[in-house]
Amino acid sequence: MKPLSIRNKIWLTIISVSVLTILLMGGISYYLYQTLYIEKQTEMLLKQGQALEQIYFEESRENFSDRLNWLEGSSETSVIFTDDPMQLASGAPFDSFADENLITFGERQELLKGETLTFTKFHTGLNQEIRAVVIPLIVDDRLEAVIFLYMPLTAIVEAFQPIRTLLLVGMFLLIILLTFVGTKMTNRIVQPIKQMEIVAKDIAQGDFSKRLSLKGEDEIASLGRSINKMSSNLDEVDRNRREFLGNVSHELRTPISYLKGYSEALDEGIITTEKYTETVRKETDRMNHLVHDLLDLAQLEGDSYPINKEPVILAELVKEVLDRLRLKLEDKNLLTELQLDEEVVVNGDYGRLDQVVDNLLSNAIKYTPDDRTIRISVAEGEDKGVLKIEDEGIGIPEEDVPYIFERFYRVEKARTRKSGGTGLGLSIVQQIINKHDGDIMVDSKLGRGTLVTVEIPLFKF
Repeated sequence: MKPLSIRNKIWLTIISVSVLTILLMGGISYYLYQTLYIEKQTEMLLKQGQALEQIYFEESRENFSDRLNWLEGSSETSVIFTDDPMQLASGAPFDSFADENLITFGERQELLKGETLTFTKFHTGLNQEIRAVVIPLIVDDRLEAVIFLYMPLTAIVEAFQPIRTLLLVGMFLLIILLTFVGTKMTNRIVQPIKQMEIVAKDIAQGDFSKRLSLKGEDEIASLGRSINKMSSNLDEVDRNRREFLGNVSHELRTPISYLKGYSEALDEGIITTEKYTETVRKETDRMNHLVHDLLDLAQLEGDSYPINKEPVILAELVKEVLDRLRLKLEDKNLLTELQLDEEVVVNGDYGRLDQVVDNLLSNAIKYTPDDRTIRISVAEGEDKGVLKIEDEGIGIPEEDVPYIFERFYRVEKARTRKSGGTGLGLSIVQQIINKHDGDIMVDSKLGRGTLVTVEIPLFKF
């Protein structure tokens, strides 16, 4: 069996609601008519009959006859009075009830017991149903007379007709309203879902350029915005992937081209074996460094990569890295100014934080001219340890600062090979900082130097 579409489900719901509404309004109409209105009319007939019964026993027959005539003339109630109860067993002598019994034998027995009767029966003379009340007049335990009051149900129906008309009109308007609202609601729900289906298929086929144009603040619009955001993110990921593959291909193609060129030069005797060996070593080191950085970055970008956090004295870590880079500092005659708070203990992975400090200090040394100064400070901030590295180097153009943490991004595209880096160092640094729930900020002025600020959460003893 084919499953119902959302549109059909909505319309099935609307039809079900409409049917239930009609049944409910019909039930209410019947209740108002049968239980309330007819019962009220029956109660009125009883009161009229009881009033006549009281007059019969307490006043003269003339007054009783006058009251009978007045009641028939002033209301829709018809009254039959007979002092011969046996006549109720046939239509005679009452013209309107000719050829039929007014009461059955069983009902006559009830009257003999002094019980008041209420019933509905079909009146052949009027060709309609009547509502009747029969009151026995008992004297000395003998049924002396009977008061038979009745009202055609047509009169009751006519009195109830305005309410019934109102209910029918209300029911009709409600069905129109439900149809209108159902159409609007169906279109409001189904059309965006159809759009989402089309866009989702395009996304599944690799087209991330499609967007949904949905208005409103409801759940459907929110879902549409989420799909748009997902599509934008996938589009960005796809662009980054293509750019990443292009960069990797470029980075690998260059050393391979060098190796191929030097191999051909060696075969032709243009270069010496020593020069060829030196080039092979440099280029293989470069490729090894690139592959290592790529694997490192891939691990850090994964959610499952473990960070072994422990208490780390940040000042000691900085000193250790400085000792390792001492020769590079001395080669360029660079001075270091240190303001290190030995009390700052952060919660981090020692090896990874060492990698961060090493990368940042190496960049500071690389891009700072000879005979300049690098300033390094470690201080305690609000719930974080703060490391600042400030150099007097060439600086970074303001428009390039937001992109320096992107993979393979280089401020000067022409110095790719001269600088010797892979373009992944700062991306790795940022991932490590993120894994530590920390922050890294860069403030740089072209030709004046760069200030890098790293914040790592403090270790809580």
